[in-house]
Parts: sequence; structure tokens; C-alpha cells
Amino acid sequence: METIEKQTEYFKNLIADRQENAHVIEKSSMEGVKGSVVEKYSDQAHFIYELLQNANDVKATKAEFRLEKGGLYFSHNGTIHFTVTNPEREREDKIDNKLGHINSITSIGQSNKTKESTIGKFGVGFKAVFQYTDTPHIYDKYFQFKIERFIVPRLLEIDLGDRNDNTVFYFPFDKKEMPTDKAFDDIIGKLKSLSYPTLFLSFLNEIKWKSDNESGNYAKHISKSEQWKDISYSKVKLTHQIGLKPTTEKLILFSRNIDNSGLSYSVGFFLDRNGKLQSKQLDAFCF
Repeated sequence: METIEKQTEYFKNLIADRQENAHVIEKSSMEGVKGSVVEKYSDQAHFIYELLQNANDVKATKAEFRLEKGGLYFSHNGTIHFTVTNPEREREDKIDNKLGHINSITSIGQSNKTKESTIGKFGVGFKAVFQYTDTPHIYDKYFQFKIERFIVPRLLEIDLGDRNDNTVFYFPFDKKEMPTDKAFDDIIGKLKSLSYPTLFLSFLNEIKWKSDNESGNYAKHISKSEQWKDISYSKVKLTHQIGLKPTTEKLILFSRNIDNSGLSYSVGFFLDRNGKLQSKQLDAFCF
């Protein structure tokens, strides 16, 4: 990794590059491109899942959402931090899987993860946040910045005082087309109804959320795990709590690695109170 001084220089160059690109994106002939990226998902507040997948990519075990009337905070304890690479070498760095995180998050379709076995950290999916904000803020170990004009990064002068070394995203509800009340309602509704968000993620096992009047959490606990050749077997307990009302579900989870690919697939079987298989109709999970 380049020194922070060198990355800071790259950051300045990145600003100039993205400003030039922003002029093109803002042309009337390009409105459809930006709109199709932002409105990629039909369900409201889908970007919540994108944030959780990104947190898992950087090996976070805990994540938290704090919803306020004016915006949403998202924090996690991931151990991989934001980097910047030379904007003049983005094509080569993408091929070599070396593209900086900030380069990726300020581009369109330039994910900094090209290996099949990983979720693209900041590909098109992250752009769904622009349904609710025009200026996402990011506070990390080496860089604190916001994004303007969809792709232009700007360094922030002040860091958050209570990060505790966590990475924090802040999404102010400053989009004219999105009333703040609707943004709040969409997001609180999504936070309450996430579908088994920790089950198939390899690192993330605790998700908390809170607003002024409500709070809740999702958690995963593995009580037993065994390996047989390329198949792993685990007993999993999932808890979902809103306020003082917890629910608990138990599963048997089988996972299998595909030879020499780094990929795996999993299937889970729900158990009833007597430890017998329980039928449930659910969507598939695809990463």
C-alpha cells in the first residue's frame, strides 16, 4: 500500500478527474444512465443490504444503524480501511485487483473486487444510497470525505468524535426529490424487516439499529461446527429483536466449497421446538 502522503496526493488528483467526469454525467443526454444506476433495485431502502454486504467484505463482525430525522448513520468494525490509488492507472489497477476503495466508490461500475469469490465492495449497488441523499459522508481511519455530484469526493475538515476506530457512513436526507419523512419511514421499515441478514455472511454476526423511539437487533450464534471433506456443518441460532420482543430460530446449515475456486454454496434447514425439520418458503440469497 502506498504511503498516506502519496494517497493524499492521489486524492487531490481524483477530485480533478471526477469533476471532469461529473460534467459529462450531468448532461441531459446522460440522465438515463444515472437514473438506472440509482434506481437499480425495486424495493425501497435496498441499500441497507448493500451496506451490510460491504461491511462483511471488510471483515466486520458488528454493525449498527442509527436513524435520525435528518439522516442515517451506519458504522461497523471492519479491519480493512479506505485507500486511494492513482486515477491515471485505474484501468490497470482494476484488472490487477488493486483499485482503491475511494476510486471505486466515486466511479460507476468500477468495483474494486474482481475475484469471483468476493462481493464487489463499491460497485453499482452502493449508488442506491443516492435515492435518499445527495452527499454521503464517510469517516474512516485515514480519510474522511463526502461525495458530491454523484462521483466527486471532497475531504472533510472534521472527523466524528465518537467513532472509536469504527468506519462510519452518514447519509443526510438532503435530496430534494425525497421528503425526509418518507426517507425515515422507508428505512425504519427496512431495518425492522431484514430477511435473515447475518445467516449467510461469513464475518458479520451482529446488527443493531435504533431510532429516537425504537431499537432492535439481529444476531447469529454458532453453537457447533464440524468439517467433513469439503462440507461444513453448523448449528445456528438466529435472534431478531424489536424493543423487548425477541424471536429465536434454529437451523442446521450445510456449506460446500467448490474446488479451486474460492466459492461456496450453502443450504439451511429450519428446526422446530422439537428439533425436527420445519418447512418455510423463502427467497434464495445470492451474493
